[in-house]
Amino acid sequence: MQIETIEPIVLESAIGTVSLPGGKAAFDATVTPVVAKVHTDEGVVGLGETYLDDPSGHKALTAAKGMEALGHELEGKDPREVTARWHEMYVHVKREGSYRAMSAIDEALWDILGKETGKPVYELLGGAVGEVKAYATFPLSKPAEQLIDDARWLADKGFPTMKIVAGHGVQNDRERIRTVAENIPDEIGLAIDSNTTYTVQDAMKVGETASEHGLEWFEEPVSHTNIQGQAQLNRDLSVPISAYQNHVAHYPAVDHLEANALEIYQPALDYCGGITAAARVGTMIEPYDKQLVPHAFGPVINYSASLHVAAASPACSLIEFGVYSDEIDDPGEYIASPYVANQSDVHVRDGGVIEPPDAPGLGLELDDEMVAEYRLN
Repeated sequence: MQIETIEPIVLESAIGTVSLPGGKAAFDATVTPVVAKVHTDEGVVGLGETYLDDPSGHKALTAAKGMEALGHELEGKDPREVTARWHEMYVHVKREGSYRAMSAIDEALWDILGKETGKPVYELLGGAVGEVKAYATFPLSKPAEQLIDDARWLADKGFPTMKIVAGHGVQNDRERIRTVAENIPDEIGLAIDSNTTYTVQDAMKVGETASEHGLEWFEEPVSHTNIQGQAQLNRDLSVPISAYQNHVAHYPAVDHLEANALEIYQPALDYCGGITAAARVGTMIEPYDKQLVPHAFGPVINYSASLHVAAASPACSLIEFGVYSDEIDDPGEYIASPYVANQSDVHVRDGGVIEPPDAPGLGLELDDEMVAEYRLN
């Protein structure tokens, strides 16, 4: 089997533009998918995906061009040799290419291998290890009182944790933490994400309040490059420190582990290097008793890839699930990817449990009519 072409498909955001509270500042964001469709000479087609949050669509179109260029390096090669293809792509990408393109293509190669062998990707990774639950990322701009009401809705579904955005100033964040944490149902935990907003000193102040109220984790409190700052927070606070969504490949995990900088590692499969890189992060951190909690905000092909990695990792029992609207009856319904024919195969069950699709590969198929309706390139 050989790779013939890699077709990038840029799609319009199916959830429109969401006004996110942000970290340093509020911003408008989308979930604009870029699908990698890898065609082979034997008719097996693999799907992978990255996405951009730029409402203009310019970044998504740029990522598609990078995907097309990187695809030329793989033409004529066997897609089933996933590890060899990953390292070939890495050599190009670390010098002049796009990690988003590489990530999506890697996912598509695993999809091809699964379809060729008749196995879901999590079986190719060694099989399911244990139960995985979804936590709810709830990024909507709302006052604390409304977040409390929504927490009851999410708790009724069975989400074990609700994550809200922080980074709006030390006093504001501390008061928000107190108000929400003290008034949400006991059965749902609270986590905060400040999107690399703070200095170490200010993060320490917010983290002290987070620790006092037993928050599940404090995500990206400082710049992702400040490993020693993360380590100081992780050492001096009881709230677990989490990050890694802004790192590429698995190699930076070595520095974080040596510094004991993080308790929770959150590789983003759409950016870090796909299934191959994220699974390696999980393998590296497992003997250190750290947790793998994939960053999985975004569209459903990439989400399915994240689920397969989560299911097969002994370091993982939790995965992100974006709740993009409070106007749907079931917050466990996936709504970001109507161009996937069986999007509904990915859903959070009552009780918070979520499983990857059981069909070969990533287990998802495109709806060609909907792709044509949403396509931008």
